[in-house]
Amino acid sequence: LISASSIKSGSVKNSVVSAVKSLDVQIDGAIVVNCTAKKIVAGKNAILYNIVDLSDEGIVAGEGDVVVSVTEEDGTMMELKSKHSICGGKAWKDIVEGNPMTFEDVMKKNKDANVTAIEKKRRELHKNASDSFGI
Repeated sequence: LISASSIKSGSVKNSVVSAVKSLDVQIDGAIVVNCTAKKIVAGKNAILYNIVDLSDEGIVAGEGDVVVSVTEEDGTMMELKSKHSICGGKAWKDIVEGNPMTFEDVMKKNKDANVTAIEKKRRELHKNASDSFGI
């Protein structure tokens, strides 16, 4: 299923893709939502959410990878990684997959965040990135 996306080339198989802007994708058995990158590769059971990537390599997620981006009001984005096999509840207080902080620390840091301002900034970041790719 592909919804509200602009994808120039590539393939999407057995996946859910929504609000994705990319020049080329290879998505197979994954969920990709609100991601903008020159290239997106997502393997089986991968989940990608809210990512803006300006690199030529783009976003690459292997089988079972979970990658989300947390945006702050100033536009700073922090990627958090996990695996489909990791229970977020059990790992709530643990640093996993090389993340800079625990899931609990991220929640505490963003507890009083201005989500309206963050969403406005996130939209701006996605638009600027897709415009730079010519999408």
